[in-house]
Amino acid sequence: MDQHGLIAAVTEKMANQEALRGLFLAGSFGRGTADEWSDVDLVALAAPDDHAALAASWRQLLQSITPIVFWQELSRGGLLINAVSEDWLRCDLIIVPPTGFGQRARNTVKPLIDRDGLYEALPDALPPREPNAGTVHYLIHEFIRMLGLMPVGAGRGEYVTMVLGVGMMRGHLETLLMQDVTAPDPGGILHQSTLLSPEQMALLASLPYPGPERDALIEANFAIAREFMPRARAMAERLGLAWPEEFEAATRRRLALTLGEAAGRAW
Repeated sequence: MDQHGLIAAVTEKMANQEALRGLFLAGSFGRGTADEWSDVDLVALAAPDDHAALAASWRQLLQSITPIVFWQELSRGGLLINAVSEDWLRCDLIIVPPTGFGQRARNTVKPLIDRDGLYEALPDALPPREPNAGTVHYLIHEFIRMLGLMPVGAGRGEYVTMVLGVGMMRGHLETLLMQDVTAPDPGGILHQSTLLSPEQMALLASLPYPGPERDALIEANFAIAREFMPRARAMAERLGLAWPEEFEAATRRRLALTLGEAAGRAW
């Protein structure tokens, strides 16, 4: 069974669920950008009192279509259920009340079951996504904080932990770059190469990702900082965010004191 077979089987079986008001494809299948690697994202609409019962019947229904080897239920703006079949077909279902469906658009979902005609009431498309000021504020402060923690890891010889830290710093840069992606429904991190520009992807590929060796780790932190900091400053200015000048200056002084004068001017 492939994703299309799963979608067809789910649609047929879910049509008998009385509590279900609507079932929609979301994610890459909803946008029409799915490929052979895509998971199946579904949005189910039901009254809040029916969510638990619908979730229970969903597991039985899915198991009757294909054996399930992974099951997880999370509260994420509704009841989110992640499932993986024995053939590693991935299917995510989120159950929300019909009133929580209106923030979508017709170019981001496809109706499978629509008992109340909600699809036609959706706008054709959502407006372009803007950078999230809260996310950018967090990234800036956390990035500077992690720079300031570098002497702790180096001083203790915790080089394996510092490797993890370099990965987190790279992740902050990637998240910052993703803030400029204007697609309202950009998809997950495994779509990154289709969302960032070739120049941005080349930048990320060029950054070092060293093993547990002190000098290489320190230089990797600074290489990432030289790319992150000017971009973060520019975005903060665009969003009207105050730059943490005192925090950055204190961090520069700390690095200069512990790692040498050049460390305080490394970005």
